[in-house]
Amino acid sequence: MPKNVSAPSTAAVTVFRLAAIFMFLAVAMGAVVCATGSGASCPTWPGCRPDEIAPQWQLSPLIEFTHRVVAMTSGPLVLAAAVMSRRLPGPNRWGRILPLVALVGALAAGAFGRLAVLSGLPTWLGAVDLFCALTAMTAMGVAAVIMGTPAPGSLSRSTTELYPAHVKRLAAMSLTVVVVLHVSGIFAAASHSYTACIGWPIWQLIDSDLHPWLQYVRLGLAGLGAVLVLTTAVAATRSERLRWWGIVLATLFAAEMGLGLVIRAHGLNAGMAAAYSLLAVALLSCLGLLLAVSLAMRVGRDATPLRPAPPRREPAEPGRR
Repeated sequence: MPKNVSAPSTAAVTVFRLAAIFMFLAVAMGAVVCATGSGASCPTWPGCRPDEIAPQWQLSPLIEFTHRVVAMTSGPLVLAAAVMSRRLPGPNRWGRILPLVALVGALAAGAFGRLAVLSGLPTWLGAVDLFCALTAMTAMGVAAVIMGTPAPGSLSRSTTELYPAHVKRLAAMSLTVVVVLHVSGIFAAASHSYTACIGWPIWQLIDSDLHPWLQYVRLGLAGLGAVLVLTTAVAATRSERLRWWGIVLATLFAAEMGLGLVIRAHGLNAGMAAAYSLLAVALLSCLGLLLAVSLAMRVGRDATPLRPAPPRREPAEPGRR
């Protein structure tokens, strides 16, 4: 019989999930701030202006201030998850490590965000800021999924076999390429260019942006990322337990590519830029969660104790049956 493995408390699972949700919302709102150019509408920190904490009822200041409130809320939640992770029962290594990674990323992104408001950031530090935010969001999402997965001792071999290992590898490769794609946009973007925001290239060079060679590299990364994302989605749909994840991933990717073609044909406005960035964040988050589901179930499979061998029968003595 499998050994009994203590499950995390309901409070810990709730905190992990809330931290993951607010980290996603913080990154998503940050993408909207960048896409709409709302970052300069609140020139002080933490309040919006020197003489007011909350902004007036204008769209751009409200977007920026909402982002700050969500980001400041996510920090204590990630800290609480990191503290709770030190007391997790059982051999839950990833459940202990990932909240700490998310905490470091969230604190760094918060510090860089404050610096960006007060004095601006150099290009390389802006790239570090984005990488820290994406890392915190992904790490916290993966940790939350692992926390909500049944304890390893409760998993059967037949259940875990439904989560093929190659989906985990494909999701990890896709996630890596897409993160590099988004972060590299900061180095290719001209001043006040949308290229610096989270979003896929629109499959052409932008004359007003910088470094054509880097733009070609990003187009190559986008092509590689597209192949990997689609391959991951197809592989996930072939697994019974991952099928809906694959469908959602493919839908988000199709929506992102379709909107990119619309932007290429008709130009960019604030609404389409915000939607394009939100879809990109959702796609990235979906990849992370798909990786988390695959990782969690593979961890369960690897940790499932084997059944004890049957007792050895001693040979009968001569003359006895």
